Amino acid sequence: GWAFPTGLSLNEVAAHDTVNPGDAPRWLLPTDIGKLDFGVHVEGHILDCAFSFAFDGMHDELMQAVKDATNEGIRRAGPDALVAEIGGCIREVMEAAEVHRSDGKVIPIYSIKNLTGHSIAPYKIHSGKGLPSVNFGGNVRMLAGELWAVETFGSAGGVGYVVHCGDSSHFMRTGAEPPSSFMMSALTGGAKSLLELIDRRFSTLAFCPRWVVQEAARCQSLPKPSSGADAQKWWASPLRELCNIGAVMSYPPLADLPGCHTAQYEHTVLLREGCTEVLTRGSD
Repeated sequence: GWAFPTGLSLNEVAAHDTVNPGDAPRWLLPTDIGKLDFGVHVEGHILDCAFSFAFDGMHDELMQAVKDATNEGIRRAGPDALVAEIGGCIREVMEAAEVHRSDGKVIPIYSIKNLTGHSIAPYKIHSGKGLPSVNFGGNVRMLAGELWAVETFGSAGGVGYVVHCGDSSHFMRTGAEPPSSFMMSALTGGAKSLLELIDRRFSTLAFCPRWVVQEAARCQSLPKPSSGADAQKWWASPLRELCNIGAVMSYPPLADLPGCHTAQYEHTVLLREGCTEVLTRGSD
């Protein structure tokens, strides 16, 4: 099944963006660069993968630099490897490249410093360890038997740092434990019903409002307006209640400077005693 919402982040938006029910239509433009970030799971065992795409050759150097950096991270990954050293190698490869524009300008490529790869555990997409794209992380090491998402992001025309922007479309339960009785007493009936749906359908996996709407329609389990402006946004208020009490965490889109371009590549690797196995790379 789905491990988390498929991200479709454009241009300066590097991650955590997808369409919510009721959003205005979005159209891809010839100069856009997109990041497609997707994941699947079998009984909670998650594979995480991402790639970038563009229609204009102006983005080829940026995409190649980030792909090369991800591949460098994969080559360096393995049991007992220091994540800080891997991050330093990732940055060195990525920032050695440049974007050469048709007007003669040369744009540096920066590794995005506050987006990281991560260890993965059953039903937990981020399980505690991070793999930065810079030399940072102290003495944290990879261990045999661990599952890791080796994930890098690069920016051309930006500063290599992302901040929140826009409305959230990615959400996740903060834990499998139910909220306290005091917190539950503060929730409306709609919020309680939504929490029950989230726990039953998604557990601690990430989800998006589009999936909530689909599941509610399948089960006919939540009351919602039948018409009018709020018909497609009926989930917003109860979901906001759950976020306000800390039962659900929201993950807004993350963007570098407006007008810049970002790219992403990612693979999931299993660290075996004698080798590092890439689980998400196909023949293409």
